[in-house]
Amino acid sequence: MLKTEIKKIDPQNPDPEILEEAIQIIKNGGLVGLPTDTVYALGADAFNREAVDKIYKIKKRDKKKPIAVFINDPEKVEEYVDKISLAGRLMIEKFWPGALTLVFKSSDDRFSHLMGGTSRLGIRISPNKLLFSIVEKTGVPITSTSANVSGRRILATASGVRYYFNGRMELILDAGKSPERFPSTVVDISSDQIFLNRPGALRLERIRKVFPQIKILRKS
Repeated sequence: MLKTEIKKIDPQNPDPEILEEAIQIIKNGGLVGLPTDTVYALGADAFNREAVDKIYKIKKRDKKKPIAVFINDPEKVEEYVDKISLAGRLMIEKFWPGALTLVFKSSDDRFSHLMGGTSRLGIRISPNKLLFSIVEKTGVPITSTSANVSGRRILATASGVRYYFNGRMELILDAGKSPERFPSTVVDISSDQIFLNRPGALRLERIRKVFPQIKILRKS
């Protein structure tokens, strides 16, 4: 069982030593509980299959359910996806950085273990400076899945993350209560149509002002 440390951090002006500790943990295949611009997330190197498997295990998440990733530069999207539609480019321009996860058809096999057996990859850029710095300094996409056990409530505090995952990860960064009650909104732009996969912090009304043709995906 791991020793889970919890350290307070200012997300706008993070302590360099604590930031570096989080970066090294992720680079070494570990997990970090991270504050974001929405709710707390479980952060790991998205290219590291073993690290991602740890997240599936501690979240008790079905492997058929994909895990999205954080990046820090919209130009990186070109490296990871098959194509970016006009709608995708407009979404990026209007809503990134922000509480919007965009789902693309992936062209990068390095994400195969977190796409739930599909060819689709969810990507987001957060305005949270701490998270942005971690993605930038690790040099890899970071997992963006919410820090909760699947099917249970979303966690808004670092203490809540520790309650569920104490001994299951190396570090939790405590930036106080989450600024949002909901995770990111998920919009699928992997085809010619635009689908709302999951409502969230970015309200549907804002998206509809730009894309009135958006369809709501009905779960079977």
